[in-house]
Amino acid sequence: MLPSLSMDQKEREKIGAFARICADVGLFAVVVGIVPITQALGNLFGSMTKAYFVFAVAITLIMWAGQCITLFGVREHKGVFREETATTFKGMFKAIFHNDQLLFTTISMALFMIGYTTTTSFGIYFFKYAYGDENMYSVFAMILGVTQIIALAVFPLFRKRFNRKKLYAASTVLVVLGYILFFFSPMNMIFIGTAGILVFLGEAFIQILMLMFLADTIEYGQWKLGKRNDSVTLSLQPFINKIGGAIASGIVGATVIISGINSAASKADVTEKGLVILKISMFVLPLICIVAGYIVYKRKYMIDEKMYSRIVSDLRERGDINLEE
Repeated sequence: MLPSLSMDQKEREKIGAFARICADVGLFAVVVGIVPITQALGNLFGSMTKAYFVFAVAITLIMWAGQCITLFGVREHKGVFREETATTFKGMFKAIFHNDQLLFTTISMALFMIGYTTTTSFGIYFFKYAYGDENMYSVFAMILGVTQIIALAVFPLFRKRFNRKKLYAASTVLVVLGYILFFFSPMNMIFIGTAGILVFLGEAFIQILMLMFLADTIEYGQWKLGKRNDSVTLSLQPFINKIGGAIASGIVGATVIISGINSAASKADVTEKGLVILKISMFVLPLICIVAGYIVYKRKYMIDEKMYSRIVSDLRERGDINLEE
């Protein structure tokens, strides 16, 4: 609903940052709590199967409650946008593939999400079989969660001083440095924690920037194709997230088998070669994806602040939007 709430880039950034903060609070609450909560439930019910079932039901109920807040609490601005006919199935593909900026943003975002989700999906395996203490996973996740929330909270402050292009470049540099440090770090929480902070600080900025890039392609598509298609455009975000998650799961599954982790009971049962395979899949492959996503953006994305302002001005002159409402 973000594009329907505001067409001002700065206001969208504030709304998007706050939404991401709330999302990250929920995400990392689960990441931090899943091991101790399921263990406690397992002791209570005498079965880990029942423990995960109760945990899943609780998470589902919380999700429904959150959706109800949006459903009953958010009000759209009426009269701002010109009334349009419903988008057909054929029109959906036209809205996606004829909007070049949306297409390039989708590719860039998908590459980033594949890298980001692959790294996070390896978390529990890394701390159990490489670090040697899976209980430290919750501590590490809490550090990263706080890092991301702080990064999103200060994003509007950085945005006042730097444009999106500079912020994306700087964020990518942080991610690269973090991944390199992570790969070569000894199994020491100081080094690993520092690397994690660098990676997730940069990735938090990239996440919010990607959402803004995606939102701005709506006005671009309306300007170029004559139809807004905001629902079609923004529905690509969860689709991209699911694609990223599916590919990440495939990478994790293949890595666990190839490295021998699937048959290992502890760190002592994993060979040095197996640990190297784990680290390559967790750090090298994701880094390649994230850098590739940045290159696609750098070479193909052209909706900067100046162009977006011109697009909105043209849409107002054409009568497609009415910002006085």
